Amino acid sequence: MALTLLAVVLAACGGGKPASSQMAQQAASQPAQTSAPSMKDQLDALEQQGVLPALDRSTDMAGPDANRNGIRDDIDAYIAALPVNDLVKKAARQRARVQQRIAIVDLHDRVALMALADASMAATACMSESAEMGLPLEQQSQAGKDGFSITLKLQAITANTPERAERYLAYMGALHGTTTTYPTGKVCDEE
Repeated sequence: MALTLLAVVLAACGGGKPASSQMAQQAASQPAQTSAPSMKDQLDALEQQGVLPALDRSTDMAGPDANRNGIRDDIDAYIAALPVNDLVKKAARQRARVQQRIAIVDLHDRVALMALADASMAATACMSESAEMGLPLEQQSQAGKDGFSITLKLQAITANTPERAERYLAYMGALHGTTTTYPTGKVCDEE
């Protein structure tokens, strides 16, 4: 497009052939443009390459949970494949169960919303604690960031359809104006 614009400007300034002839020559020398792959096609390709996990895209808000552990099966498989220790995987499963509950919580039940918000804070604290456990002080900061990155990834891949993303946003909107505190004491579930 920039080349075509340049050709028109040069022709208008007397820089050679008439604009229509120059534009035709430009079009002939440029390869035909193809349409870009759709977002779905791009995601499918990334899943096939193993860059992204293969995710459930069903219309079911909660998605399949064959073993009934409170975690969608595709998210469970993603956590199992994470290159982290068992303690961090356990914390990731706690976070995943919280994310899964967002799909089914009654957005008008203030008590249930606050309980879920508290569970979310506990899962965040558990991930931080689990990622940093046993590491020297100078490595704990990076390990905490790595754990937080897993938390964010779990949030993103759990809300992987427009309906699930809308539900997550509705949950966040339902919490608007509420506060919670960072928990102390025992924050990790027994599982």
